[in-house]
Amino acid sequence: MREKAPLLVLAFCLLLFSGRAWSSLVQESATFDETSYFGLGRYLLENQRWDVRGSILHPPLSFYLQSIPLWFDMDTRAFRPALSPAVDPMYLASVDVPRGQTMLSSPANGGDRLLAASRLVTVTTGALLGWFVYAWSYALYGPWSAMLAVVLYTFCPNILAHARLITPDITVTTFSFVSVYLLWRFLRDHLLRHAIAGGVCFGLALLAKFTAALLIPLSMGLMLLWWATRRQIDLRGCALFFCIGFAVLSLGYGTHLEPYFAGITFQLQHARDGHASFLMGEHSDYGWWYYFLVAFALKTPIATITLLGMALVRFAFRARKGAWIDEAFLLIPAAVVLGFFSMNPQSIGLRYVLPIYPFLFVIASEVARVVAARALYTGGLVAALVSWLVLASWSIHPHYLAYFNELIGGPSNGYKYLVDSNLDWGQGLKGLKRFMEANAIPEIGLSYFGTDSPARYGIQYRWLPSHVLNDPNAGRPSAVPQSPLEWVAISATNLQGVYLEDKALFEKFARRPPVATIGYSIFIYHVDE
Repeated sequence: MREKAPLLVLAFCLLLFSGRAWSSLVQESATFDETSYFGLGRYLLENQRWDVRGSILHPPLSFYLQSIPLWFDMDTRAFRPALSPAVDPMYLASVDVPRGQTMLSSPANGGDRLLAASRLVTVTTGALLGWFVYAWSYALYGPWSAMLAVVLYTFCPNILAHARLITPDITVTTFSFVSVYLLWRFLRDHLLRHAIAGGVCFGLALLAKFTAALLIPLSMGLMLLWWATRRQIDLRGCALFFCIGFAVLSLGYGTHLEPYFAGITFQLQHARDGHASFLMGEHSDYGWWYYFLVAFALKTPIATITLLGMALVRFAFRARKGAWIDEAFLLIPAAVVLGFFSMNPQSIGLRYVLPIYPFLFVIASEVARVVAARALYTGGLVAALVSWLVLASWSIHPHYLAYFNELIGGPSNGYKYLVDSNLDWGQGLKGLKRFMEANAIPEIGLSYFGTDSPARYGIQYRWLPSHVLNDPNAGRPSAVPQSPLEWVAISATNLQGVYLEDKALFEKFARRPPVATIGYSIFIYHVDE
């Protein structure tokens, strides 16, 4: 029974992870990016043409996977292909909110049935990632560490936040991690099957998000590092790893890679142009080098950070004795991703560095060796930290996007430090509708940050200055509402004025406490108070 305990913990954690993700995803509306991604993969698979808006914004793997539930039950006539084959890449990379709203509002998606099914595909991908986090930790440190690693993964709010959305973030995180793991296994065990499987996952990562191109120099560097320290390497297997990866990428585009390179060109130009950002009360179009360090410090559970710190101290002592090459395959990828985005002028959301988390979980899990060694005091500290993590994770359910740790007083203070996809990504419409019903509010003044349609949920609103939200009375002068409009709902991102021309438009609301908050992301005010 003792030998089966780690597998039982793994099975329990992955089932719990999937159940919590499902319970959360059915309670929230489509997030900002999901609207335009919804159903896109079916069009691309069906037509093998990248001629609609949004088609080159990311590589298509996540679009393909998340459209599987829509294959027999979705009308794609809302897609409008470009008339000219020489269309501007800026057009093909732009989002198509009207198309997404039309498809989300279709009878086939009644009750968000298809949206939930598409999100469930991402949950499955997330569960697969959890299994590999366990496997790598087991291979390095043994069963106790493997159990700790999967617990850290299962109760990470940031992983849960993105493992239930139809976005590419968890897909690229999964296949990037697995490709590096299998590369390490191949170099260590000299088994060609690991090079082949690793190459497939390498290709799938490239097919998931453009930033996975970092894996090309990263994998080469890790191979050279292994050769420099171990003086043995199978060059045939290394070549096979890359050849299979590039073949998978090419097949994913139907052997026509023009959209891939067009997408990379767009993303590079977009990065150079900058992007509206917010950090701790400040606004910028070109970000801050320390943005992701701050986001990591505020949005990662303190228990996880503490365990990671303990593991890094233990690693430093082992590295002095020359035992460091295995951990290099964990530390270097995390450092490369974090360093790359810290130099990038787009400071938008922690999700950009989501791929560092599984590597850090495996590193942090090493401290479980003290439990196996029956080190009473340290083992008690590990148990206390795990308990803290579990409680913190449960307390934020189902609003995982809005998680902030205790350093700033938890999620209720998060909007003062970070917004956008760190907190408020348009997911609160269902909660807003429930609040309006509970308080008998027939109409509300709404400044919404998101692309989903309030009308889909029966929300009657008067438009307030927003980012993307349709103004049914366009042309009329807009102003901050006064009486007789009694109730006002303002998304946190708009409250901070991130994408608004007048950054201080809602400043008088931001200075006073709201009557209520919806999932920490939409603030409710009563104007007459």
